[in-house]
Amino acid sequence: MIFYFSGTGNSRYVAQELSKALGESLHFIPQTRPENVQFEGNHLGFVFPIYSWGIPPLVTEFVSRFNDGFGRHVKASGARIWMVCTCGDEVARAPEMMASALAARYMVMEGAWSVIMPNNYVLLPGFNVDAKSVEIKKLEAAPDRVASIAEEIRRGQMKTDVTRGSNSYFKSRVIYPLFKKWGVFPSRWHWTPECVGCEKCASVCPMGNITMQGDRPRWGHNCVSCLACYHYCPTHAVAYGRATEYKGQYYCPLH
Repeated sequence: MIFYFSGTGNSRYVAQELSKALGESLHFIPQTRPENVQFEGNHLGFVFPIYSWGIPPLVTEFVSRFNDGFGRHVKASGARIWMVCTCGDEVARAPEMMASALAARYMVMEGAWSVIMPNNYVLLPGFNVDAKSVEIKKLEAAPDRVASIAEEIRRGQMKTDVTRGSNSYFKSRVIYPLFKKWGVFPSRWHWTPECVGCEKCASVCPMGNITMQGDRPRWGHNCVSCLACYHYCPTHAVAYGRATEYKGQYYCPLH
């Protein structure tokens, strides 16, 4: 079983490729109730993007809702437990965060890998999508990296193979908690005059958080800051306060 979360498609691509290579079923976290999941397969994998040098809160909350019997069943089956995260550059201490979340549900994570993919975070000053040349280079490297990870998992070569970056403790233990507290403000999302009412933002939101009010979108309070609405908008009419002015757009083309 592979559980995944993705907004702009980077992690979805990785999860789909791993699912095909390993013959494991694929489950989208926002559409899955962990309380009711019955384990199947030879692996328990998690694929998700890095959020501000940490795990998306949605993923941590998802893991916390597995029932006790699920963890015991996974252990009894001898399944290998692992994570693969996508990141623009580095992951800091995210593997330790995930290991701790799983340990709280009686599961031991054995492997962790990262896949560098194009940046998509645009909500703070100094953060933007990659230059096109950098984006292309990352996308060209991704298939081989994912294939290599899949082969290691298939062979049972569990290890931690991630790009941590510098000051990893500070980034994960100081900046990440600040992001969780102050990094998601649904009320800041709005449409601009370029909006044509195509409903694309509503259709791509993985949380079902956007509804159409007349022919214009309205954001609810269940935002997880995945940025799908912003990046998929065909007229660049989705904005987050003024933070996204003059910023680029990106969504994964590897599907």
